[in-house]
Amino acid sequence: MDSFCIELTDSELNWCLEHAEKIVEHYGRKGDKGSGTYNHNKVDSNLVGFKSEVACKRWFESFIQPSKIICHFEDYLEPNTNGDIQIDRQGFEIKGLRPIHWDKFKRCIPPHQLEKYVKNNRIVLWTVATGDIENNVVEIKGWNWCKEVKEYGEFRQTICANIWLKDDEKMRSLDSLKELIIKDSEKHLNRCKI
Repeated sequence: MDSFCIELTDSELNWCLEHAEKIVEHYGRKGDKGSGTYNHNKVDSNLVGFKSEVACKRWFESFIQPSKIICHFEDYLEPNTNGDIQIDRQGFEIKGLRPIHWDKFKRCIPPHQLEKYVKNNRIVLWTVATGDIENNVVEIKGWNWCKEVKEYGEFRQTICANIWLKDDEKMRSLDSLKELIIKDSEKHLNRCKI
C-alpha cells in the first residue's frame, strides 16, 4: 500500500515545537499529568502528534480548498468534539507513531477514545514522525473508519490500553480517502446550492 510523505518547512517545524512545549507547560512538567490518554507529557511525544497533524493538513490542502479545512489541533485548549481536523462535517483523528514503533504498534486507539470516535463517525489517519525537528519528513501511512478499528481490532496493552487494528490489509489507501473526501465535498457543495 502506498503511503505519502510530507516534508515540513522550517516554520512548520518551529510551530510544532513551540506548541509541543506549550502543551507540556499547560499539563505540567513532571511527565505524570498526560496531555491525553497516555499519562505522560513530553515535548518529543507531543511533537510527533503536532508534526503528524500539520502534515495531514498539508496533504488535505493538496486537493481540497484550504478554506474548507478546520484545524482544531491548532487550538488544543478549546474543547472539541469535531476531530483534530474537520472538512465539511467530517472529523478526522490523527494518530502518529515514531518510525521505530510502527512495525510493532501500528494502528492503535485507546478504547475510551475509540468509543467517542465511533459515536461521531470519525476517520483516523495513521502517520509516522520523529519526535524532533531535525527530521522534517512525516509519512502518512493510510486511514480507516474508526468503526473498522472497533469491529476488527483486538485489545493490546502498550503504554496504555489500546484497540489494535492488527491486520495490515484492513488499512485503507490514501487514494481511496482522497476520492471519498472529494466526492463528499462536492455533495456538500451541491446541498449548499439548493
